[in-house]
Amino acid sequence: MSAKRMSLHNARMRNAFILAVDVGAGSLRAGLVRANGRIAAAAAVPLTMSEPRPGWAEADPERWWDALLAATARVLRAMPPSGRVLGVCVCGLTRTQVLLDDRQRVLGPAILFRDRRAAALLTEMGTPGLTAFDASARLAWIARHQPARFARIDRVVEPKDFLNFRLTGVLAVDTVTHSRQSATTPMAQGDLVSPWQAVGVVIPTAKPLAGIAGAPVFAGSMDTWASAVGSGAVSPGHAYDVAGTSEVVGLVSARRRTAPGLVSLEWTEDAYQIGGPTQAGADCAQWCHATFRVRGQLEDAIERVGHPTARAEPPLFLPYLAGERAPVWRSDVRGAFHRIGRHSTPDDFLWAVLEGVAMAVRDILEIAQTAAGARATQLLVSGGGARSNAWCRLKADVTGLPVVRSTEAETGVIGAAIAAAVGLGLHRNVSDAAAHMVARGRQFDPRARFAARSDARFAQYQQIKQAALALQEP
Repeated sequence: MSAKRMSLHNARMRNAFILAVDVGAGSLRAGLVRANGRIAAAAAVPLTMSEPRPGWAEADPERWWDALLAATARVLRAMPPSGRVLGVCVCGLTRTQVLLDDRQRVLGPAILFRDRRAAALLTEMGTPGLTAFDASARLAWIARHQPARFARIDRVVEPKDFLNFRLTGVLAVDTVTHSRQSATTPMAQGDLVSPWQAVGVVIPTAKPLAGIAGAPVFAGSMDTWASAVGSGAVSPGHAYDVAGTSEVVGLVSARRRTAPGLVSLEWTEDAYQIGGPTQAGADCAQWCHATFRVRGQLEDAIERVGHPTARAEPPLFLPYLAGERAPVWRSDVRGAFHRIGRHSTPDDFLWAVLEGVAMAVRDILEIAQTAAGARATQLLVSGGGARSNAWCRLKADVTGLPVVRSTEAETGVIGAAIAAAVGLGLHRNVSDAAAHMVARGRQFDPRARFAARSDARFAQYQQIKQAALALQEP
């Protein structure tokens, strides 16, 4: 390419954007992302989760659509007059069921990832291999308790697939999300495509979409995939920790591996993932901060208690406050503090919670590394919990891995943009796109002087875990 043509190409690309969307439990975030991964404009719209009864967790899918339109309108207003949207990609929360009738109308609230309402029914049925977090169990609950609603169900789709359908009129499922499903798991009846493949084009059914009508919409994938890929976890040896309300942890490997309690997924064009979602994370820290009335704002308290490196007889925390998903998949198991003494203070309890969440991360990684037959080389962290220096440093000590975070906080948006960039041909593949679009930031190295203590406490953590599981046995 001549210098003149290269200059014209660069000028066009400076005004070319991907509309990337990340749907979370607490907000929908959208960004106009350049081909180099920089976010030119961003918007976030708050979302709410309803818990009408103990163990229930629901959301209105129409609220997601309204949030998508609102966020799109805001970022498009910030686009330069000469700017253009090359494509759209939506990623988002998963293990969440949107129920549609035969005219693709929503049948009431979506059932969210943390919903445990089916637990009692599974105990009654004695169904092996299912948990309250499985779609099949939730549908069985609806069949039992809401038969009229159940009779009208025609499709069961993930949130981002529901939004893609609203954008394009096409129902599709992506290969990453689909690859974890068993043959008995209800899925949307639609095209099966890679996250970076187009499912259709934007139909201008609402005013904010008029300016991007005809732009290709790429399939996207689950929020974990987007956040992990957006932090750079694309090559064998990369481990990731999406540190949000709950942690999602995994290891990328060259071959597909399986292990009890973990989920095996296709990941990129030539790599796989083994790992899974927990129920533990920032939710545990928020609970501890409020319950024990820890001094200061939560973020400040985490930094304060996370820095001391030698606490005498610190408590040990099992972070199963709301049951646990990977690697035990038990909605009935509960958390515990061990080694509590009269000397234990509110700061000690918060430190133990931070460590306990890090232990849950290590628990999954130990199983994944054994299954893969290889050690992780680094732990790439993203999400709100990754903003804490103290927590990143503690995770490095507990896991024994260098912890690396992205300079971009919105890694889910970047991951969605990476999928679209590959589909648009801006980069050759996911690995190439990540190399150009992910900006790695600070690295926290494990401190050798704490290795022996971390190993000893992890062994105790395993003992407490087994005791907690045994206590819940009928």
